[in-house]
Amino acid sequence: MILDVQEMKKRFPAYFENFTLPECAREQMICVYRACKTRKIEQESFLNTYEENGFANTVDQEIDDPQEYCLSTYEKLRDVKRFVALTAKYSPPFLLAKGWTAPSCGVSCRTKDWKVRYKSSHVDWWLYKDAKPWEHFEEVNYEEELERFSKRK
Repeated sequence: MILDVQEMKKRFPAYFENFTLPECAREQMICVYRACKTRKIEQESFLNTYEENGFANTVDQEIDDPQEYCLSTYEKLRDVKRFVALTAKYSPPFLLAKGWTAPSCGVSCRTKDWKVRYKSSHVDWWLYKDAKPWEHFEEVNYEEELERFSKRK
């Protein structure tokens, strides 16, 4: 879904004018995990990177990089665990939430569908104004989820 500038102004926060969404971004439901830094399923644990950084871009990142403005989620448990291990603000124990990229909250796509040589199960989710993505998630126990997942194979 390619949105023109006027449509983006209506649906997304003003800072979305800084970049162009990847062509694969669309309203869709993808089952994903999110590490909640506040250890609660709430708004503060579901901020996009730009908002989480105090409405600033990450050091050494380009202002027009769409990934700077997405809510990061993962399809695979191992990838969310690796992310938590590499990011100090998510020090254990962390709360693991599982849910869906709800179309009513914004557009999403798998990072590997638009970034060359990307191997992770990362899913970028660009949220509409006033979206409440946390309403589409519930807490899950990492060990139980891992066990449940391994039994399906």
